[in-house]
Amino acid sequence: MGEMRAVYKVTKQLDNHLHEPLPSADDAREDYLDIIDFLLEKRGLMMASFKSAPSTVEPSIAKEMVEMNDSIEEKIRAVKAQIGRDLNQTRARLHVENRYTNAFSSPTLEGIYFDKKN
Repeated sequence: MGEMRAVYKVTKQLDNHLHEPLPSADDAREDYLDIIDFLLEKRGLMMASFKSAPSTVEPSIAKEMVEMNDSIEEKIRAVKAQIGRDLNQTRARLHVENRYTNAFSSPTLEGIYFDKKN
């Protein structure tokens, strides 16, 4: 029973952490994601260390953990989608910047005369 309470506590910490919005500053965002990774890893190791399936779990705790797990999965998908959107915006911005700085690297047809006799 103590093992399940420990898993419940870590799951609750993870759920509470994911209620906070994803920071926009790079350092804060990295810390935010590190905490998520740490809590997920800790919870996974705790669950893997169960010697057998916990049979004496209070139904209220089990139900709340299932609800929190669904919420956690949804929030992690949202964070992943936000990071994906940010990466796409950064790639697009870098592409535009590269085209601007290397404007003369690609051939242009402007000012070229084509002779039809050849």
